[in-house]
Amino acid sequence: MDQYQQYDWDRIPVWNKDNLKDSFILMNDQINGRIPVTKLEHWNQFTSFLESEFCNRKRVDLVFRGHRRYDWGLTPTLARFNEQNTIDEELAEAQLKLFRKAIRGRISDHSLFNSGDKREDDELWAIGQHYGLKTPLLDWTYSPYVALFFAFAKADEAEETDNPYRAIYILNKTAISDDEYFNDIRVLEPRKDDHGRLVNQAGLFTFSPYGLTIENKLIEVLGSEDYPDDELKNASQKAEEEPAILAKYICKVFVKNEQQKECLKFLRRMNVHHASLFPDLIGAADYSNILIEEWEQHRQDKKAVLLKPEPIVIAPPGIHAEIFIPSPTIESQDITSIVKLLHGSLSQDEVVEKDLLDRVAYEIAKILTDYKKVDFEERNDLALELKAKLRIVLRKLEYPENNRESVIYNILGFLMKQEVQS
Repeated sequence: MDQYQQYDWDRIPVWNKDNLKDSFILMNDQINGRIPVTKLEHWNQFTSFLESEFCNRKRVDLVFRGHRRYDWGLTPTLARFNEQNTIDEELAEAQLKLFRKAIRGRISDHSLFNSGDKREDDELWAIGQHYGLKTPLLDWTYSPYVALFFAFAKADEAEETDNPYRAIYILNKTAISDDEYFNDIRVLEPRKDDHGRLVNQAGLFTFSPYGLTIENKLIEVLGSEDYPDDELKNASQKAEEEPAILAKYICKVFVKNEQQKECLKFLRRMNVHHASLFPDLIGAADYSNILIEEWEQHRQDKKAVLLKPEPIVIAPPGIHAEIFIPSPTIESQDITSIVKLLHGSLSQDEVVEKDLLDRVAYEIAKILTDYKKVDFEERNDLALELKAKLRIVLRKLEYPENNRESVIYNILGFLMKQEVQS
């Protein structure tokens, strides 16, 4: 059983603006720890989420951070040297010293070489973060839509485990800027931004505390008797209210991983895209890559008729649809069989456009060419790998969600039957 099947998504509540108490839950698991979580079933619900009172509290500044995968935590790159995902102070000091030495002759701002000035140390960390240095910093943004962009900017990779939700973290910057209680979690807004990305991304950083994750330090402070929040103190007597109260300081919003390209188009209309967020040649190249992918997909869709030499009619009970099968560039009988499986998994009241079924069947057939000689009873690891790839294709091409697992089960049976016959 893979990670997706093990994770209890039904336990996580869907966001409800009219009932904050029932919108969050503490999973207390390896993925989320003590961070309250909620979920949105489509990215287009994010705007209404942002318009809620929860996101518009008076005198409270929120910052956001988008993650492509649901299971990525708030772990700075320099913290990935140990299993606890925490920053070692001695390691951090050694890294900064190495970087300061390595940039000699490569940077014109000589103030950054002043190791006795804490402010210049911070600026040096920020520059290093931009150029890929392992640092104790985490990137955040004042713009929730920039965070949504970073959550959806990249497509899933075929080789990785399934990723049904992307994620956006929300942090109460106003609260953690209070040095009296959160002096170990520092907020950094660099004075220098030679590359222009910070301004365009409305960006800032947090320093993770030494020896603790940022969320553990936050929860530690909030749980102390000294912290002046009566709601939190009373929450210990009403455990069901605690997640919603903690969420006012830090929370995680899962966003259903559907229609990734449509999300990017929506953000592009708001001028949130690679070219605007990365005002350099890298940003221009990434922006062009996204546009050319859309252009090529449109061209392939227009040429789809060339892949349909002969129409056939295959429909589940109650559905009458003329289906075209792609040309036999792989194996016609395989594609025909897959179309039948896709149809057979539909309920009587479900209708899927024939072009979509053609594309899904063709992409699945391409994947199956690598697994035709596999004995899945002996190679459970390859069965899990194949399931993950099939889920990604079915999700990307928006085959009905409720029918995906049954299709995958039937495809595995189809492959095993072929192996027996051969």
